[in-house]
Amino acid sequence: METISRTRTSVLIVGGGLTGLTAAALLAHRGIGCLVVERHAGTSIQYKFTGISPRSMEIFRSIGLEDEIRAERTGDQQGGGIARAKNLADPDIQWSDLGWPDASPFSPTQPATCDQHVLEPILRRHAERHGAEIRFGRQLEGIEEDTTGARARIRNLANGEEEVVLADYVIAADGANGGMRERLGIGRSGPGSLQHWISIIFDTNLPPILQGRRFTSCFITDLNGTVTPRAGGRWLLALQYFPQKGERPADFDAVRCRELAICAAGRPGIKAEPVDIRAWEVAAAIADRFREGRAFLIGDAAHLMPPTGAFGGNTGIHDAHNLAWKLAMVLKGEADPRLLDSYDAERRPIVQATLAQALARLQSWFKDPTKRLPPAVPVVPDYDVVLGQRLEAGAFPPAGLMSSTPFESHATLAAKPGTRAPHLWLERDGQRLSSLDLFGKGLVLLASKTDWRQAAEEARRRLDLPLACEIIGAEGDIVDVDDRWPAAYRLDPDGAVLVRPDGFVAWRSSPDESKPDTLYAALRRLGMGMTGNANQVS
Repeated sequence: METISRTRTSVLIVGGGLTGLTAAALLAHRGIGCLVVERHAGTSIQYKFTGISPRSMEIFRSIGLEDEIRAERTGDQQGGGIARAKNLADPDIQWSDLGWPDASPFSPTQPATCDQHVLEPILRRHAERHGAEIRFGRQLEGIEEDTTGARARIRNLANGEEEVVLADYVIAADGANGGMRERLGIGRSGPGSLQHWISIIFDTNLPPILQGRRFTSCFITDLNGTVTPRAGGRWLLALQYFPQKGERPADFDAVRCRELAICAAGRPGIKAEPVDIRAWEVAAAIADRFREGRAFLIGDAAHLMPPTGAFGGNTGIHDAHNLAWKLAMVLKGEADPRLLDSYDAERRPIVQATLAQALARLQSWFKDPTKRLPPAVPVVPDYDVVLGQRLEAGAFPPAGLMSSTPFESHATLAAKPGTRAPHLWLERDGQRLSSLDLFGKGLVLLASKTDWRQAAEEARRRLDLPLACEIIGAEGDIVDVDDRWPAAYRLDPDGAVLVRPDGFVAWRSSPDESKPDTLYAALRRLGMGMTGNANQVS
């Protein structure tokens, strides 16, 4: 009988693209063992995702990756313009200011342009440095689970050998067509396919300059497509094709793609050598649920969004961030496994509202390409979508959160439970830091009075929790640089606010409460402090 090797891990991640590698980096950073299996031979060579929102940069900053991403960034986020012309030689060029605006009043970090083929290796290195195992050229052949865990059968595509992976939990990050969602029996709903595109990566000697000005991208009206320049001369041409007119991906061979790149340039004789040609769809759909048993969907496996607004990839990063800290606390015995139920409860309403915003932008830019989209919702500012998310239910008290919109104003966030904690500039030991820099490792209680520290220590002892207490102001070691605390968090001077590892507010005190009892009760309501874990595979 053939012997099949067995591998044991805490979290199996199926899919090693943007969201799968983000999940691996976040889990490994928290000391959680994880194994990533990806059927492709390596990380992406296509650009695909490019624009990192300030919220996503806050997430990467929390695990120490901001400087590395900025050092490797592509494009020109601060100086490049968005152009529209018949071709790159057209003297009549229209310029616009599309893109993420300045985030400094609301965030400690700015957005960045870092193409997926550059970002994925950064995430991979970070995950592996912290103990994650990442195997490319591996395909999931089958998966089953019972009360003790999940068992997955993985095949090595190079030699055909199979192994069994035993895991406590599984993350499906295998994209729109990866198969995990269907294996789990989860349906999907929404408008579906909206547009068909071809992405052509090509090497060229064109300069990234139009009329003496650098450009980030240019919409080419002659081709109904977009040219994106990159340093080193490896550019992207993305253009629509129309199956209803008989057009097929197979029609775009290297010869035709070279001709199309020359047409986009508007200059015969330029270098235009195709490197990679890939078809993809603009689509809109959401999985009916984001969890089935021990498996969780993130990224394109959970939702498909048109690129209008640049919300799709960023939403996948946020999925991974929301799930990673919860898995870590459950696996370490610091939280009741029921905490994991909050992943679907928190993320799916936000994803639905974000998709509606992406579709509203698509309809305003392209009208309705299929004539079957729902009526467009009112467009809210981009930063409301990525910074002002308001969770409807989950790991926080729901009282007082009823609102007509799933997004708060990013400029007036006020530490309501279920919203991202506001950014404040602080100082400790002469070092400048953001209030957001205090979060990420565990639960954090912010207060002005030192008697909250005793309450936090008692709760930590009774519940065996990673709970820190930071005192801001005269009684503590953190200086409120701009004199905005505690007003920005809507606290009275004796109050406190509990912030989750993902930077969302879990609880805020009200006047005349007994500090130790109130904090302890709030943590228990949130499902924190369940020691021991009976959910592991033997």
